[in-house]
Amino acid sequence: TGLRDHVQIYLKKRCLINVMPMVRLATALPMDVSITLRLRPNANLLAIREAATRWVQAFLDPYVGGLDGLGWPFGGTLYAQDFARMVADIPDVRHVIDVQLYDATGDKKKGSARWEEGEGVRELVLVTHDLFSVEHVRVRTEDAE
Repeated sequence: TGLRDHVQIYLKKRCLINVMPMVRLATALPMDVSITLRLRPNANLLAIREAATRWVQAFLDPYVGGLDGLGWPFGGTLYAQDFARMVADIPDVRHVIDVQLYDATGDKKKGSARWEEGEGVRELVLVTHDLFSVEHVRVRTEDAE
């Protein structure tokens, strides 16, 4: 609260007299991600899973993630198609077959992932939250044909 109050006072001193800035902490939407990948022949399965998990966490990082690598803008929508860029970043990934996104708010068992409860969605819209926060990532793979 000290930092928030400091920022609000700083902004108030620099605003027009009829403008009252309101500063609040950002809220994050907790989410789980399940992604299915098709790999190139002879790909190292374990290394790809680890790289894909790191990629998803970095891509959804509020500070250095996002579509341009400059962090996620406040609000907005995350689409499953956004994960297709993984193909360019991880050489042994041939194709992103499926992405399921899960809103992890509300009641859930401690430590359990949302994909254990059913199907995910293809897009998540930030309505009451400002940013995304990844809790669990599941990477499934298929070998190339």
